[in-house]
Amino acid sequence: MSNPTTRSEMSRPLRVLVIDEYFPYPPDSGKPIRTGNLLRRLSERHDVTLLCYGTASATNGTAPKLKVEFVDPFVNHSGAALYSRLAVNLFSSYPYSVTKHYTERFAERLRELVAKNSYDLIQCEWTPYARYLESVRNVPTLIASHNVESQIWFRRAEHAESAAAGLFFGLQAKKMETFELKALRDASWVTTVSQEDANIIRKWGVDRVSVVDNGVDLGFYHPDSSKEDDRELLFLASLDWAPNIDGLKYFLSEILPLIVTQEPKVRLTIAGRKPPADLRKYCEAIPNTNFVGEVPDVRPYLEKAAVVVVPLRVGGGSRLKILEAMAAAKAMVSTSVGAEGLSVSNHEQLILADDPHAFAAAVIGLVHSPAERQNLGRSGRKLVEDKYSWDECARKLEAAWFQAASAGSPASLQKGARA
Repeated sequence: MSNPTTRSEMSRPLRVLVIDEYFPYPPDSGKPIRTGNLLRRLSERHDVTLLCYGTASATNGTAPKLKVEFVDPFVNHSGAALYSRLAVNLFSSYPYSVTKHYTERFAERLRELVAKNSYDLIQCEWTPYARYLESVRNVPTLIASHNVESQIWFRRAEHAESAAAGLFFGLQAKKMETFELKALRDASWVTTVSQEDANIIRKWGVDRVSVVDNGVDLGFYHPDSSKEDDRELLFLASLDWAPNIDGLKYFLSEILPLIVTQEPKVRLTIAGRKPPADLRKYCEAIPNTNFVGEVPDVRPYLEKAAVVVVPLRVGGGSRLKILEAMAAAKAMVSTSVGAEGLSVSNHEQLILADDPHAFAAAVIGLVHSPAERQNLGRSGRKLVEDKYSWDECARKLEAAWFQAASAGSPASLQKGARA
């Protein structure tokens, strides 16, 4: 590991190029919320350029000091075209999430920017974009790992609905593990969103790692129990992400019926961005559900909910929705996977339950106990106030930037390793 950076080195502004899939607006899911909050804060103190797919209209004036370079968007395939590309990917060494996002026009624009500017650091904001770093090896690089990507694919294979899907997800998991391991080992520095993810990556032989937690806007979310409904449950998540869809269907099929048997008036409200039409149809056919889908502001739904449920079986990193619910002082029941990566304790900030019967019993217990809900909510709010502000998260990322810049470029690191 490189020597720690000095205080004087950390006082100078850095010139940083960030590469990502899109501009982080609107803040309607975990990744754009995180990326937008961190880059907006750090661009106040550093010269930061974001290279991403999209058009200039996407910025909406949300980060005035952040420079943005746009590349024409790629096509999101569906139907027969998607299945054709998936079939072709069977013969590729790269996982599909890497090949899907790779275009020569993006790679060329990256090379042009690096040739014209003296960057102190290139940050890859999502691990699949690390393929682009293969052609710019003379600049220090940082990979921001939002999840251990291969772990998600292995979990999807484990919970696949068919043998064919299990085989496909398993193959993608192995490809991603190979790609991810090499990309992280080649980087000058790596950040993770949790200590658990950092531990996994260190076991792969990557020691230049630091944790930059997820955060929450403490001013935007605030406790208000005046509108709380004892029978109201809330599932809040991005509804275009496969792990969230799996968790929702698991709750609807295996947990909600157990709850309704004892509490027939309980209702689950389902809110989240970009819900597929077939998911809406699936949910609306199930009694005791209220499918609202995408909403302009989640706070009214948090205020009304007695219990927020996080029934994830697949995932990685850490859940911003849990932090938002804790900031709103809500009682929660989550699986262990759902609460991964957060400094929470069972029965202190939330209740953990991995069995359908235990999950249902925990929800019913909270429905019957406003006092316990209040205690969990107070403890959760205190935790996010103490540890999960975006200002503190930005400070940690800034420190990682200086560590990456001082570590040297991937080319120099490999040369040093061979010496």
